[in-house]
Amino acid sequence: MKIVSIPCRRENYGGLRAGTVEYLVVHYTAVPNDTAENEGAYFAREQVGASAHYFVDEKTIVSSVPEEYAAWHCGAASYRHDRCRNSNSIGVEICTKGTHGDYRFHPQALERARQLLRKLMERYQIPAERVLRHYDVTGKLCPAPFVGQGQAAWEEFKEGLTVYQTLEQLPAWARPTAEKLVQQGILQGTGEGLDLTQDMIRILVMLDRAAVFGKEQTNGNETQQRGSD
Repeated sequence: MKIVSIPCRRENYGGLRAGTVEYLVVHYTAVPNDTAENEGAYFAREQVGASAHYFVDEKTIVSSVPEEYAAWHCGAASYRHDRCRNSNSIGVEICTKGTHGDYRFHPQALERARQLLRKLMERYQIPAERVLRHYDVTGKLCPAPFVGQGQAAWEEFKEGLTVYQTLEQLPAWARPTAEKLVQQGILQGTGEGLDLTQDMIRILVMLDRAAVFGKEQTNGNETQQRGSD
């Protein structure tokens, strides 16, 4: 995962963290047909009193504020969340497509954002429940494509953040397929485990149901993956 560094103007972010990173906060840029490099260049050039650690589009991830510093990305006069603040969170901005009132995310931008968030979750030992929207922290309508009618899209996005390393961690509906693929030597994972995301296991189960990996064997007799005639 390649990350381009475009350092943020120093006046746009705070000091060194006194504590640890406990939360990851997802935002949207709300700029038509935006790019991560354009956002990085803007915050490097202008004094705006706001910032984020990362900007993500469908091609690039830009690092703006160093992780050990507090970016000014979710501050407010009042909060919905009782603990998440600039001082203990990392802000990730996803670049938008479309126009005002109809902003949306490119699918590849979402996948790059997931990749980045998974790395940060691993680095700081942050569970998926502490990956929040700006909306969850302050009530601001951000990221708009993931708020209100976009709630289901947010839940789907978050499902892709969980990485399963063992058969026992997998959902019950996915375990038989994974067990079969491990036995066949098709699924081997990495040195740390299976390394499967929710999207990956959905695809594997769909292929299994289509008999791409062959038919199951039970007591030496072939078991069809469809109902009996």
